[in-house]
Amino acid sequence: MKKLLHIIFVAMMVAACSQDVIVEVQNPTTNLNRTINVSFEGEDTRIQLNDELKTVWTKDDLVSVFYRSTVNEQWQFQGETGDRSGDIMPVDSSINPPATTNHIVVVYPYNEGYFYNSETRNVQASLPAEQTYIKNSYGLNGNIMISSSEYNQISLKSVCGWLKLQLTGSGEKVQSIALRGNDDEQVAGELYINSSDASSTLASTSNDEVADGEAGGTLVRPGTILKEVTLNCGDGVVLGTEPTAFYIALPPQTFEKGITVEITCSDGTKMIKSSNKVITIVRNHILPMTEVVYSSNIPPSNQIWYTSSNSNTIQPYNTNIFGANIISNTYDSKGVITFDGDVTMIGKQAFRNCDKLTGITLSESVTSIGENAFYDCDGLTSITIPDSVTMIGDSAFYMCSSLTGIIIPDSVITIGDHALRDCDSLTSITIPDNVTTIGRYAFSECRILTSVTIGDSVTTIGDYAFNYCANLTNVTIPNSVTKIGEWAFGRCMSLSSVTIPNSVTAIGSSSFYECHNLISVTIGDSVKSIGSCAFDYCYSLISVYCKAITPPTLDGNHVFDLNDSSRIIYVPASNDDSIINAYKAATGWKEYKAYIYEYDYTNE
Repeated sequence: MKKLLHIIFVAMMVAACSQDVIVEVQNPTTNLNRTINVSFEGEDTRIQLNDELKTVWTKDDLVSVFYRSTVNEQWQFQGETGDRSGDIMPVDSSINPPATTNHIVVVYPYNEGYFYNSETRNVQASLPAEQTYIKNSYGLNGNIMISSSEYNQISLKSVCGWLKLQLTGSGEKVQSIALRGNDDEQVAGELYINSSDASSTLASTSNDEVADGEAGGTLVRPGTILKEVTLNCGDGVVLGTEPTAFYIALPPQTFEKGITVEITCSDGTKMIKSSNKVITIVRNHILPMTEVVYSSNIPPSNQIWYTSSNSNTIQPYNTNIFGANIISNTYDSKGVITFDGDVTMIGKQAFRNCDKLTGITLSESVTSIGENAFYDCDGLTSITIPDSVTMIGDSAFYMCSSLTGIIIPDSVITIGDHALRDCDSLTSITIPDNVTTIGRYAFSECRILTSVTIGDSVTTIGDYAFNYCANLTNVTIPNSVTKIGEWAFGRCMSLSSVTIPNSVTAIGSSSFYECHNLISVTIGDSVKSIGSCAFDYCYSLISVYCKAITPPTLDGNHVFDLNDSSRIIYVPASNDDSIINAYKAATGWKEYKAYIYEYDYTNE
């Protein structure tokens, strides 16, 4: 007699601007006609999405079934493509294993190598190192689903999570996408899956073994370490102006040091994108990777592209510092410098004084921009810096007075001394999260610069970093900063308010000297020292909120001289007036005791 198992898919997808979420139903034996939003369209064996983005079956889909036993049987879907629920039946009806468990376990898709342990109720399955791209859906081989029940009604649950990449281009054909963790993490291989809740554990070592008998009398295969997973795109997927979605299935895990994605096109060109952010893959959830965007405007690794004001070739000032040798330099609507190998750096004085250079685009192979690389390129208006660059060297763009905008990629860790000094045409700067140090004079004398956002990994703002940015009206200093250097924001005459976070311990001499329009300053509670003339000649300064319980050391005189005549310095309140008395008696502070008042910070 044929055994009949009724499979019901039940789940809901909640779509948001930044994340797709699939929520599984907890009770598989009731509310049998709900919908699921997961995959997709096509002819391969898999669960697919229909036009309404609802998960449906494909005709003749196959599943592994452990029907009240540990024997892996092949069962087949009996409905039509597009059905959202239906019956499955064994392909070989003659198989009638003895019942060794009360639980029915179903795993999608079918794999003859799956094993079931009736004692632990775990299934050993495998997430392959290679998955197959399917349009608008999860890749074939990666969408493992599982569930168990004592009844003939099953609600399958996804085992993995998915990373979603959206790529655009202008006719490029993507051949494959490879993904690996930045800390050598395992990304695929053998999985031990709980059949009840679909939670899973990766085999931890390449010689993991399960003793004979632990999986219903069958010797389970040893675990396999796989540190790279590839989405194979077959004949290739052509990129257009509208985003194309690619899904890579991954076991639930956290990549503490981020991931690297390598995209290979059919013409052999590659693009490598890395993210150093903590990335967490959650079972049954889609994680969009907005940082990974393929751009057709990136040169191959052996080229540099440029534009010129007089349509003539630009000759590098120094030709030996690119990591490879120049073999040609042509100009036809754009300049193309071709090398005999990968361009790994833009070295010292590479394009110094190239005053006809107007734009430049670097390849993803470049990791550093060296000292004086574009020094005094006063015609340079734009530059594309790839995500591979980790360092912008000293004076790299010093006196690039026509540079109107620059995007510093997330990969950059260090911005050197004088790096963008005297770039008069810059109006705004975002310093990414991975930058730890902003060098001396880094953005000094950028007089049209109005807004600065500093990433939350910066620990030091160097001496003169933003000195004489006369039009700077807004700056956000993150909680990671511990030191503000001498003259860091000196002569920023348009700055109206500033909050120095609790992480800062030292405020350098003249750090806000001659900030004529500065009205309000908040000084965090960890500040131990404030340098001489730090807030001197701040004519409009009327409110200073100093949160430190112990008066910071004032290193020198004139720290708060020549402020607004009605300026008040607010210090923490205390029941016994001990804090305000300490301030009024401290060296340097006692010069301002007539302006010191208590303020209750406890409610902030």
